[in-house]
Amino acid sequence: METTVVKGLHMLEALVWAEKPRSLTELAGICGLSKSNAHRLLRTLEDCHYVRQDPVSKAYEPTLRVWELGVRALRRVDLRTIAADHLRRLAEVTGESVHLSILDDHEVLYIDKVESTHAVRAYIGIGDRAPAYCTATGKAMLAFTPSHTVEEATRTMKRFTPLTPVDHVKLDADLEHIRAQGYSVTGGEWQAGVLGIAAPIRSADGATVGGVGIAGPEPRMRHADFDKQVAAVLATAAAISKSLGLLRAETAARPDRNPRSRSAPAASARRAALT
Repeated sequence: METTVVKGLHMLEALVWAEKPRSLTELAGICGLSKSNAHRLLRTLEDCHYVRQDPVSKAYEPTLRVWELGVRALRRVDLRTIAADHLRRLAEVTGESVHLSILDDHEVLYIDKVESTHAVRAYIGIGDRAPAYCTATGKAMLAFTPSHTVEEATRTMKRFTPLTPVDHVKLDADLEHIRAQGYSVTGGEWQAGVLGIAAPIRSADGATVGGVGIAGPEPRMRHADFDKQVAAVLATAAAISKSLGLLRAETAARPDRNPRSRSAPAASARRAALT
């Protein structure tokens, strides 16, 4: 175990749980460190923007970067738990594999799935990553995220199949179309012969926190009831978003909660979208 990392994490925890900014002497005592060691750790945390020092009092306090990490982790845990039943229902309605994903380091990270019962099906593993700019859930999320996120996710575009979008102008047009209709459709852009349909999941504050979609062999997907498949994906995304919003509202309304215990409208689709 890297003891310096452990000491740094203990220092950060001490600051987070403190009700007010702490002095160097106080933090050294809480963490059982010499003042020189505590000062080195604090300088490192400050350089990494996790801690700031008040220029007048010289006391230390955590920055909102810590809050941001906590919110991201909380969203991920909530999302997978809340989405589970919705994913199963979507798999039953569509008969195809269902994927739940988030954007992480500008890639798609698959955090849950329900496999299709068909012998021939699209496969992705929980914990797998994929490029956001050529996957159904990735493009659904990118279309509803800030432009700087799109720029980061498409900084290095590489071709995986002859249909992979590697032109920024075309991708921008694709994302604009996705924003207009509320869902994405990809055919063989990342994996040849696989077609996917996906929609974004929103948090209570309107931010895009994930994507849900279905994927299957292109011939079978093309012969399915496309309007029904799209409607089911949109309804699932809306239901998960609603559940996330209700959870946030209920959590915020609890005045006695212990902080230590916290660990697109449907549109008529056109089969021409698949061509």
